Amino acid sequence: MNRPQIQKEAITQMADLLMSKVSPDGLAVAMEADHFCMHWREVKDAETKMVNSVMRGSFLKDSALHREFLSPINLKD
Repeated sequence: MNRPQIQKEAITQMADLLMSKVSPDGLAVAMEADHFCMHWREVKDAETKMVNSVMRGSFLKDSALHREFLSPINLKD
């Protein structure tokens, strides 16, 4: 990709590509990113990160599976 990506757009594109290539029953992808805009604007908190997730198939249908995937993701308050 030759241009900056919005995190949600990038993770959605990744999930769509994996679904088309692998054809699984379900797919879950989580992405944590350090945003360039924070550095560009000289935000003082260097630990600022964003976490996005995308789920397809069985991860959308089975709430227990959904929770199991998200449970190890450490979201800071």
